[in-house]
Amino acid sequence: MPVIFICFIVFILWFRVKSKQADKLSNNPKEEFLKREQEANFTRKKDISNLNYFAVPEGVLPFLETDDEEEARLQGNVKNIMSRKMINLSGMTNTDIKLEYGHANLDILSEYDQNFSMFLASLDRWGGYLYTKGDTYRSMQVLEYAIANESDITSTFTTLAKVYVDVNKPEKIQSLIDKAVNSDFFMKDTIVSKLVRIVQDFT
Repeated sequence: MPVIFICFIVFILWFRVKSKQADKLSNNPKEEFLKREQEANFTRKKDISNLNYFAVPEGVLPFLETDDEEEARLQGNVKNIMSRKMINLSGMTNTDIKLEYGHANLDILSEYDQNFSMFLASLDRWGGYLYTKGDTYRSMQVLEYAIANESDITSTFTTLAKVYVDVNKPEKIQSLIDKAVNSDFFMKDTIVSKLVRIVQDFT
């Protein structure tokens, strides 16, 4: 799948999440929402050099030299995104970002936030591919890392659940269900229902 198309899909998903978060605010009185947005648009630029940017510790992900061209491509995508600056702002609307860091920082922080979303999407594709080729434990390592870092991608959860079944650890699926239930993920209901179905099929 072309990288440009993948980036477009990630942007659309990111935009939907941000829109949903903004919709929650719009349920407040209109005057309050407009007041916050106006204040945000006039908030001065703040120093963002010391924010909690996301970085992957060396050795955490199971990169290997491989003759498999598809896996090499997927690993390359992950490494490419890892080289960019990333930050997880999934709990913030655009208005929140402007109020906290200044209107002038919105575009650059949005880019860093999208980089983080693309990183999680790349982990999902890599982990899913490892699973399909039978590399179960490396798949588990990749997908568990994604979920530990707040991935909300449905296939990351469901593929990891299948991994747990394959390695005779079906009881670990409950922790995935609990994580989804207690989240504010856009697709939380879908994630939970699919995980429950995997448990039912196993039993």
